Amino acid sequence: MYPQRTDNRPDSHAFLWTVALLLALACVLAYANTFRGEWVWDDASSVLLHKHVRDPGKFFQLFREDQHAFGRGEGNFYRPLVSVSFMADYWLSGGPGPEAEENPKGPEIPTFPFHLTNMLLHLAAALLFALMLHRLAAPAFVRLAAPLIFVVHPLHTEAVAYISGRADMMSGMAIFAALYFSYRALRSERPAFPLSAAAACFAAGLLSKESTLIYPFLLLLMLPVMRDQAGNEGNRPSRLRTAAPAVLAGAMLVVYLALRATVLRFSEGGGSAAAPVTQRLFEAAQALGLYLKLLFVPTGLHMERVLDDVSGAYVLLGVAFLVVMLGAIMFYWRRGNKRIAAGCAWFLVAWLPISGVFPLNAPMAEHWMYVPMAGFWWALAEMIHSLCGRGRARRLAWTAVAVLCLVFIGMTARRNLDWRDNVTLFRATLRENPESARVHYNLAVTYEDLENNYAGARRHYERYLDIQARHRAKDPEGALAAPQDEIEARMSLGRVLMRLQEYEAAVNVYAPLIGLSKLEGWKQVAALAACETGKAMLALGEVGRATVYFQQALGLEPGLMTDIENSLSGDPFNDFY
Repeated sequence: MYPQRTDNRPDSHAFLWTVALLLALACVLAYANTFRGEWVWDDASSVLLHKHVRDPGKFFQLFREDQHAFGRGEGNFYRPLVSVSFMADYWLSGGPGPEAEENPKGPEIPTFPFHLTNMLLHLAAALLFALMLHRLAAPAFVRLAAPLIFVVHPLHTEAVAYISGRADMMSGMAIFAALYFSYRALRSERPAFPLSAAAACFAAGLLSKESTLIYPFLLLLMLPVMRDQAGNEGNRPSRLRTAAPAVLAGAMLVVYLALRATVLRFSEGGGSAAAPVTQRLFEAAQALGLYLKLLFVPTGLHMERVLDDVSGAYVLLGVAFLVVMLGAIMFYWRRGNKRIAAGCAWFLVAWLPISGVFPLNAPMAEHWMYVPMAGFWWALAEMIHSLCGRGRARRLAWTAVAVLCLVFIGMTARRNLDWRDNVTLFRATLRENPESARVHYNLAVTYEDLENNYAGARRHYERYLDIQARHRAKDPEGALAAPQDEIEARMSLGRVLMRLQEYEAAVNVYAPLIGLSKLEGWKQVAALAACETGKAMLALGEVGRATVYFQQALGLEPGLMTDIENSLSGDPFNDFY
């Protein structure tokens, strides 16, 4: 059994405050250099181009729409509280109101309030994690080591340094807080308030990120630990009171899933068919092995994780890790060390939904480890404490944690620099995964729209198209007849070539797209391609051939007459790009 709680000792709360101060210091050291980071990746669609985020009058509308209702197209990310937090930060940043003149790239506002909020959310999650361990009477070593490693670990940079990544912190905060209040409900003679608080935290988490739905399952595995600890404090709850938090959370989960399947379903999903079960199991083991490596050696971090080139040895490592964790759960449960068993089970329960066993849009992602990691370091810290005893071994353990945290702070601060702007982020990602088609595309768009680096844009549009062509060659039956992203990339490449005055190359890109007129829904694109081909021919001095293409364009889209007349009148071509 566990020793009696020591909350009554004068040093207990003092130690908790010491932990809080150390967590705050470590968090600031690790993430202070994010404050100057610019808008990257999905930040534009989440904030700058989201008209409702920028309009306080649309507060309630945020609860009725997809998070990316503007700027990125239709999706199924229902995270209204994240959008509310963006609305608050936007107001703090002094951004222009909805009546301001529209800017295609969004308003120019400082990112500091957004990055500060992200860091504070991460710190709050770590503090709540530490508070939960404190209430469960974890040893002092565990109460400090696990949250401290959690708050500085480089894997979290994908959530903290990236403004749009704050959903992970908000979900983690909600889960830790809900578990804390559930424990309070077990040991309270008047459980109504803590039960209500736990339910409110769970609801807030569900409104922040879909993965919060793992909370009822985490709660179920934590209840035996909570019940034993409440008993150690002389207030062992009845079975009915013990079950109450889980029953309430389960009922809320059912309601949430029903709403998401009906009125809060914004997209039918679609996408490619799921891989065979055997392949998913293989990749889940592979990813688990890689996650284990990243927990201890978080190097080569990037957003575009694929498993194509990952060694098969990671499958064996992942299987071994899974077996060890399951064995540890059974061993420590039988030994009566339920906290260690709960920490190991926490990791596995939180990992399972993101394991890849169930179809996902990526094989793995670093930010998916946000909540699972807490259970891993908790269990490991408990194991180390139980093995170290006293004296020199305990001092070595404290020293090892201090050194590890200092190393992680440096690695985290270094990784944050990759998030300072889009060009740096995309180039850093391509160093680790040079075959990421969408990153080549995003970098090309950034070079074209923001950097005016047309040679760079051309290079990455061409690389994107080359990768897509190779993918089609591998899977010709799965390729679409006219994939929209590729067509947009070709139109963009043609536009860049015109900027570079590479008119013959532009003709070679645009002319084949005229054939899209035969496909349903692509007539306007074909018309634009014909018009641009005519402009390129005109620049090459081929007036007769240019006229033919202009006539094709007008036949498909008469509204292009003004554009064509301007071209024929001798206006510079670059004025139209």
